[in-house]
Amino acid sequence: MGGSFSHPGRPRNHPNFPRSGLLRHAEAPDGRMRRLALDDPQSTPADVARLARDPEAEVRHRAGEDPRLAPADAVRLLNDPAHHVRAAAVRSPRLPARVLSALLHDRDTAHEAITNPSIPVPVLHRLLAASAAALHGRTSRPAVGR
Repeated sequence: MGGSFSHPGRPRNHPNFPRSGLLRHAEAPDGRMRRLALDDPQSTPADVARLARDPEAEVRHRAGEDPRLAPADAVRLLNDPAHHVRAAAVRSPRLPARVLSALLHDRDTAHEAITNPSIPVPVLHRLLAASAAALHGRTSRPAVGR
């Protein structure tokens, strides 16, 4: 999913992997080449938005992991047919707080939503306390802040 079959993330995470000039692959027929376009320093949020609508799931997944992904595109990717694309969207720090809160309160998405890096530490502490209380027989709904 992320590179060669011999090493996860390769070639993209190799220190000698060339970054400039990759934007020319944004329109390539091969999805593996298209997703490389986002590694080019010249790529823009508009490129991310375009590739978030790509026909191939691997390209949408790569766009879903990009920190320049627009909040509206992150929300749209939550309904993607591919599970790994939806999971990338759930972890996007660009998700609006109200959407992330709803994901945290949904049993089907909470296990992935809790890994979202935009959740403030005090909210994580409240969620953990509520989970611990629930395990010990006290039921309480976690209070998720804004």
